[in-house]
Amino acid sequence: MVSIICIRNFLSNVSVDLCAGACVRQFAIMMSKAVRGFATSCLLLVACVYAQPSGEDPQLLLSGRFGGDVDEGTGLGSLPLVFSWPASSVRVTFEGSSINATLSALPPLNTTYGRFAFYLDNTTTVETITPNDTTISWGRSGLSPGPHNLTIQMLSEARYGEASLDTLTVGSDGRFLMPALPASFLSGRRIMFLGDSYTVGWGNVGGNTTCKTAPVCATARCPPQVESENSAISWGPIVAANLQADYQVLAWSGAGLDTYAVLQPDGINRTYITGVPDELPENILPAVPILFRRQVAGDNTSMAGNSSFVPQIVVMAGGTNDFHGDLPPLEQWVSDNLNFMSEITDEYGENMQIVVQVFPLEVQVQGVLTVNQTTQYLQYMSSLYTAAEQEGQSNVHFLQLNGVDMPLDNWCVAHPSSAADRNIAHQLLTYINRLLPNYATSTFPRAVRV
Repeated sequence: MVSIICIRNFLSNVSVDLCAGACVRQFAIMMSKAVRGFATSCLLLVACVYAQPSGEDPQLLLSGRFGGDVDEGTGLGSLPLVFSWPASSVRVTFEGSSINATLSALPPLNTTYGRFAFYLDNTTTVETITPNDTTISWGRSGLSPGPHNLTIQMLSEARYGEASLDTLTVGSDGRFLMPALPASFLSGRRIMFLGDSYTVGWGNVGGNTTCKTAPVCATARCPPQVESENSAISWGPIVAANLQADYQVLAWSGAGLDTYAVLQPDGINRTYITGVPDELPENILPAVPILFRRQVAGDNTSMAGNSSFVPQIVVMAGGTNDFHGDLPPLEQWVSDNLNFMSEITDEYGENMQIVVQVFPLEVQVQGVLTVNQTTQYLQYMSSLYTAAEQEGQSNVHFLQLNGVDMPLDNWCVAHPSSAADRNIAHQLLTYINRLLPNYATSTFPRAVRV
């Protein structure tokens, strides 16, 4: 069921019903940070939608969570939309000889970066938003009459920055069409990936010599250049593609499961807080459970509506960042994460399967964790799974990745390369096929109404 939540907001002493398009128009007009949370009160609660059957307005098929608007009755999406989650994408089908798109950075503009791939039929181009160039104006002309398919995909993550897809237009000889459903939508298979930098593809295409923002940066926590990250070919999307499943990647570099990293003024070093703080300061990196509850990754006022995207599998791959600082109290850490897994089950039902994915020592000791920290990480993750079994959470499963044959060369800031991502994807895919032998050939109710 596709739905819009319209939240009654009280501004000063005046109450305003923010419903559908009016809310998003406010977002488009007022781009300041203060208004951003106000504008996302009306949230896009679907993983994939369609627009009008044909005409001047684009018909959008969305994969991933977006900030924006969707019609309650028809499931039609409309612009503008907020890109914030890694590997999220917008697909549009059109006929005509030209098409143009514009994206603009969201505040803070002086630090926002973003990488976006434009897949037009069989061609690919990549464009970048930077503090010196905060708008992408992309277009193609001289096309055959069509039809054509354009997919715009976010390759970076919200930690670099977020952007609004403002316009999609075709020439006077063209029109937008109803998009044909790809196999991942027709199957009804859906997977959610929860995690941190290992999940977003942090530095996975950066190599080991050119990925850092400054030559003098000598720590593994230095952020790589935005060009070094390609979330579309990280291990999660690879698994989803092999299973012909739609997916969401809800991840943020530096996110912990039950530990919050507070960035210091240099933007690199961190201190750590275990458990949920009373308030989330601006310089804190959100934890995975917080991300799970958000519609827009970088907006701590947005609340996700997950009623349309109901995954059959949730892969929980976080935990590494909980062990950089003081060792969290084991009992509290396990209890908090058991509660989080129960929350996921309550949201999606007991037929949904949770895979706790644990990275091997060979990956961790490349520079992210020490051997001692890795030992602690491995113990805590196995203790979590044991506790889930003892509590009767029968839909929770445990995958300890194998470090044998893991490609360990050409890594950027001590993070897995695209070759290592493929290795991880192969292991997870093999595990899913053994755990759910009929999943890859099963069909489920579709989230998109045609």
